[in-house]
Amino acid sequence: MSVRQKLLAGYLVVAALVALVGAMAWRIDADSARQAAVTEAEHIAQGVGNDVAFGLPADTLGEVPKPLFGDGYALSVYLQRLHKMQDRDVVVVDRDQVVLGDAIPEEVGSRFDNDRGDEVGATIRDGRTRTFIEVSDDYPDGIQQAVVPLVGAGGVTLGAVILEYTPLYDEMLQSTRHTQLGIAAACTAGVLLVLLIGWLIARTLTRRIGQLTAAVLDVRNGRYTRRVDATGRDEITQLGRAFNDMAEQLDRSARDILAKEYTDAILASAGEGICGVDEHNRITFANAAAARITGLSVDELLDQDAAVVLPDADPAAGGPRGPVQREGDMPAPDGSRTRVAYTVSPILRGERSAGAVVLLRDVTRQRALEEQLRHQALHDELTGLPNRALFTDRLEQAMTRSQTPLGVLFLDLDGFKRVNDSLGHGAGDRLLQATAERLLSTVRAGDTVARFGGDEFGIMLDPADGEIVAGLPARLLRALEEPLLIDGREVAVSASIGAVWDAGRYADADEVVRNADVAMYAAKSEGKARCQVFHEEMHVRLVDRLEQESRLRLAVEHGELRLHLQPIVAADTGRSVGVEALVRWQDPALGLRPPGAFLPLAEEAGLSADIDRWVLRESCRTLRQWQDEEPEQAPDWISVNVAAPLLESPGLPDLVTEVLRDTGLRPEALVLEVTETTLMRDVAATAPRLDRLRALGVRVAIDDFGTGYSSLGYLRDIPADVLKIDRSFLDGLVGSGRHRDLIDAVLHLGLTLGLQVVAEGIEDAAQLSELVALGCPLLQGFHCGRPVPAEQLRRQSAAMVAQ
Repeated sequence: MSVRQKLLAGYLVVAALVALVGAMAWRIDADSARQAAVTEAEHIAQGVGNDVAFGLPADTLGEVPKPLFGDGYALSVYLQRLHKMQDRDVVVVDRDQVVLGDAIPEEVGSRFDNDRGDEVGATIRDGRTRTFIEVSDDYPDGIQQAVVPLVGAGGVTLGAVILEYTPLYDEMLQSTRHTQLGIAAACTAGVLLVLLIGWLIARTLTRRIGQLTAAVLDVRNGRYTRRVDATGRDEITQLGRAFNDMAEQLDRSARDILAKEYTDAILASAGEGICGVDEHNRITFANAAAARITGLSVDELLDQDAAVVLPDADPAAGGPRGPVQREGDMPAPDGSRTRVAYTVSPILRGERSAGAVVLLRDVTRQRALEEQLRHQALHDELTGLPNRALFTDRLEQAMTRSQTPLGVLFLDLDGFKRVNDSLGHGAGDRLLQATAERLLSTVRAGDTVARFGGDEFGIMLDPADGEIVAGLPARLLRALEEPLLIDGREVAVSASIGAVWDAGRYADADEVVRNADVAMYAAKSEGKARCQVFHEEMHVRLVDRLEQESRLRLAVEHGELRLHLQPIVAADTGRSVGVEALVRWQDPALGLRPPGAFLPLAEEAGLSADIDRWVLRESCRTLRQWQDEEPEQAPDWISVNVAAPLLESPGLPDLVTEVLRDTGLRPEALVLEVTETTLMRDVAATAPRLDRLRALGVRVAIDDFGTGYSSLGYLRDIPADVLKIDRSFLDGLVGSGRHRDLIDAVLHLGLTLGLQVVAEGIEDAAQLSELVALGCPLLQGFHCGRPVPAEQLRRQSAAMVAQ
């Protein structure tokens, strides 16, 4: 049983005692009322007996009272008056218990036999007053009667007087009822108060004891920071203070033990070796890592001289100024050697050395990794050749120390992208590795071959004597032109080489490499598969090219581009049913420049996609404005050229959707022109993109048809709506049956496939007549209309309608 239960049980006993006392008081009060009623009834009965035996008191002076005992009438009147006036029911009997007088006249003369216990007879015989319960047919519940002897003159017992004291008894009990209720209420309140006080005290005591018990359990479980409330002056407070003191001591002890265990665990599990050395240079402590690094067990290390295991690890070497770091090779018992870096930290007692702590680290793998990283930082991972950084460094050093001519070659593979795109990046990597091997086998052992990135290589020739200058480029070109077997296929590539033979006269290695790069681009521009030697005019051209790139970039940003439109005419009506959008550059310095003067440069500078986006948006805006303002004269659609960078962008369909939404142009009014060559760069990625565009309602045209390769094959797979016959097919059309048959075949091919066919590049009336005769439905060229600004074309169209 818990303390709380015991306390509550005690208070329940107290409450029971209070209730018992209350019950006893109730009982005593009831008994007192009953006894008072009996006493009063006896007194009344005795008074009645005196009146009956000796007569009523005289009312007048000199009157002699007459006994009522012998006067039946007077006795009856007397008893009736008592019944009526005082509500007293009195019966008078003689010695034989015969009724002499009664409030009920009919009972007079009968024997009083309702006394089953013969209490009346006993009173007549012995003269003692008694009480009894009269039970009769008239009073089945019983009435309370008091009987007194009727004593006459000379003390002779004449009979008995029987008095019903039930009303008197009820009056007495009623008078005590308030007292009893007060006793009951007081007892009830006392019981409840005792129980409430007991519950509160028990709750308070048990709560504090419970807190103390929970705190003890926490301490038992190792939580030594637990404390209890110790405010107050009672014994539980003293116990709480004693507990807090005990917990504080346990907490300090636990922290000390934990700190030591923690330190020991750290030292034991540390990845670095730790040794303690005393003032005599003897090892007094070693952890598992120290044993692993030295190749000895911990027991073998203890008491060893530190110099035997740790060369130069003299504890005094650190000195009072602080730790000393060293690194060296440590011989292991198996004969191997470990590269170890260690720090000696002296332990001082005042100014005197008391030993040292030696921290050891196995840096063998770290040093090897650092060497590997240095190699990776300066070498190409794929080919193992030096990279641009190492090449430049070697060139700088050679330019500083060498007195002999230095040569630098910048080499770029021709056709590498085609191999990489068609056969995959794995094949491209193997091609680069094979190229590196051929370059190394062609140059001298002392020359440096480096890979700059992608398919670009550099070669430093030291020295670059006359024989090397004369013969090496040709040998390199021949070596690279030899076909290679890549993934079971023969692959042939060539190289464009730029050369700087007098590198030593330059002050900056980067300038030498840049000039070789310029010469290499010159070789590419002259037909590839050749070597070009750098000269200053190339640098001038390069500077001019960079300046043009910068100006072109600003032209895109500053709105210097202009949109011109060239009509596409229906052969049967002569009406301009469509227009092709062509871009011009309003150069502030050189005036209006045609596309051929800046689009190749834009493609090289990565600006062609930005230009195409501008043309697309401006074309859609222009046609929509024309259709809104002059719906009868405006063409039905506009054709916009899309170069490779924008076509290869995954966001092209989203861009077209956005432009159509912003400008409000119907998708059917937009035709995107793509060249054969651009389409074939990545058919797998391009075809789904064109399908998405056509799903929007935009049409796709194949521009310059017949000038690329695999034309008939890709027509089956590429989604297209329009076929544009290249202008080269029109050369020699007039007067040449072969040319005429070829164009006729292309026309029938396009129409059979359900494509619209446009012949572009029409420059004279004869070509126009031939094409109309062949049934070409759509015509475009200078003869049909030159490219002009949109406003000018609108005026021309309005004039033609007016005629």
